[in-house]
Amino acid sequence: MSRYFFDIHDGHDFALDEDGIKCETLKDLSYQAVDVLPDIVREELPDGPNRTFSVKARDGTGAYVFRATLTLASAWIVETIGDEQQPGGDRWVAALSRAKTQVNALRREFAEDGFSQQLEALDSLFSVADAEIDRLLARRVPRKKV
Repeated sequence: MSRYFFDIHDGHDFALDEDGIKCETLKDLSYQAVDVLPDIVREELPDGPNRTFSVKARDGTGAYVFRATLTLASAWIVETIGDEQQPGGDRWVAALSRAKTQVNALRREFAEDGFSQQLEALDSLFSVADAEIDRLLARRVPRKKV
């Protein structure tokens, strides 16, 4: 049975686990990391429409061995309800901002997972997506209403 340490990041703050939890199997380790995420979300009610919560497990040497991530993304899908304007602002800009966040998260996850060498092949794809999102944000082209 090995002790693992579960560091928590709620999108703003980082909490280093100094006590750890003994896990009998690697499956137990993954369950521990995943199981804590809903509790974190409930305790740290999001202060915005998009938030990523993550738990990274370290072994006794301090090396990260597992990551679990929960992304909360909310968005208005209509401009108005009845006569009331939705309070979320420009839906097109919000959608593009979410896409940019997701592209950056994918890039970061590939690097964290130890795929730095392979990331070179994907980096051009991520860069094109990032640049295209920036171009669309700069133009602020609204989505056609259907």
